[in-house]
Amino acid sequence: MHYLIILVFFIITNILTAEDYIIEFQAKVENLKEFNISKYEKFRNYDLVGTFTDNYGNYGKANVIVISDVKDGKLLRLDATSENIYSNNERLYMRGIREKSDIDAGIAYNIVIGASKKFESLIGIKCTTSVRYFEDAIFGIQKCKLSQDMTSILKNSNN
Repeated sequence: MHYLIILVFFIITNILTAEDYIIEFQAKVENLKEFNISKYEKFRNYDLVGTFTDNYGNYGKANVIVISDVKDGKLLRLDATSENIYSNNERLYMRGIREKSDIDAGIAYNIVIGASKKFESLIGIKCTTSVRYFEDAIFGIQKCKLSQDMTSILKNSNN
């Protein structure tokens, strides 16, 4: 029982001390490949090339590879792998999934799958991403919950 109380206290403390890490990004769709499998079904593969800023003053470039399945004008599934290159050349790699939504907007769930040495402790962090498309442009915002230790790494990443 004593261990259970300590565990609950630890979990609550971590939730209360977590901070939001917010990344805003814009990108352009490049290298679109599309297969019209049938009158109602499509497969798409494309690259996104863009930029980002975060709520700690960091900025950089983003590269994303996306594959998606569309049926009857609705997105069935979208898988994406991204590389964020910060202005200090640190890198974060994320994998995301978006299922069953409109093609031009939706919510995706991401996880940090890799990072350069300074950002290694961020591996495993889960984030939520919201996107909107306008013609060949994408606009989005990503939100992650970080511990104080992880927050300090990002706040001091330009040092």
